[in-house]
Amino acid sequence: MDIQKFESYLKIKHSYYSNPSLEALNYYVRRFMITVPFENINVQNKIPISIDIKDLYNKIVIQRRGGFCYELNHLFATYLEHKGFHVTRAAATVHTPNGGRSPEGSHMSLYVNIEGTLYITDVGFGDLPTSIIEIGSKTQFIPTYDKNGVYCAVWINDNQYALQKLRQNKWMTLYEAHLKPQSIKDFKDKISYNEHHPHSIFVRHLLITQPQSFGRATMTYHSLTLSNDSTKHKYDVTTNNYKYFLKKYFNLNVSIIPFEP
Repeated sequence: MDIQKFESYLKIKHSYYSNPSLEALNYYVRRFMITVPFENINVQNKIPISIDIKDLYNKIVIQRRGGFCYELNHLFATYLEHKGFHVTRAAATVHTPNGGRSPEGSHMSLYVNIEGTLYITDVGFGDLPTSIIEIGSKTQFIPTYDKNGVYCAVWINDNQYALQKLRQNKWMTLYEAHLKPQSIKDFKDKISYNEHHPHSIFVRHLLITQPQSFGRATMTYHSLTLSNDSTKHKYDVTTNNYKYFLKKYFNLNVSIIPFEP
C-alpha cells in the first residue's frame, strides 16, 4: 500500500516519530480510530469481504470506508509493521452483554510488544478507547481512561488475557484473547461465519460506530445513539435521514441496500 497516502488520509505527521515508541503507538491508534469507522455495510449489502491488503487499502483509504475487525486490524497491523513495531494478531472470544459468547476465537485483536510489555492496539472492536491498553503484570492493575469509559486488561493465565470495561462499578469482560500469534489466514473460517452465517451478529444487524469529540456515535437500522460514559441520546433512523447521519457522524457516502426502495 501507499504509506504516504495512508498517513495523509489519517492526518498522520510522519515527521513526528522516527522510531517505534509508546507515544508513537498511541498517536497512530488515535488517528486511525477517529478517522476510520467500524462498520459492516458490505456484509449487509452482500458484497464479498476481502482481506487482501491492496483491497483493504482501496476500500478504506481510497473509498473512505470502514470495516470490521479483520479488515481494520489487518490493515492497521500492516501499517504498524511498516513503522517497525512488533505486532501480533490474536484470536479472541467476545463476551456479550447477556452473558453469551461469540464463536471461540472469532474476533481478531492486536497487541504490540514494546520492551517486553504488551499493549492492546485493537482498532477493530467498536467499543474501545482511542489509546493503547497496557497488559500489566499479574499483580499490577493499569486502568485506561476514556470519554467512553474506563478499561483495563488482566491476565487469565500465562497464555490468555481479558479486556475489561467498568460498568456500574463492576469490571465486565469484553473479550478474552490468546497470546498465540495468528495469521490473517487463520481467521478464514471465522470471516466466512461472520460474513454469511444467519446467526452472525454482523449478518443479522447493521452496526456502525466511531469515537467522536463528545464520546461515541453508533448507528443501527433503527437508531443513532450519541453517547459518552455518562449520557446517551437516541434518534430514529429512517430511509430519509440515514445518509445524512452516515455523512455527519461517520464521513461515509455509501448506500445501504435495505434502506433503499
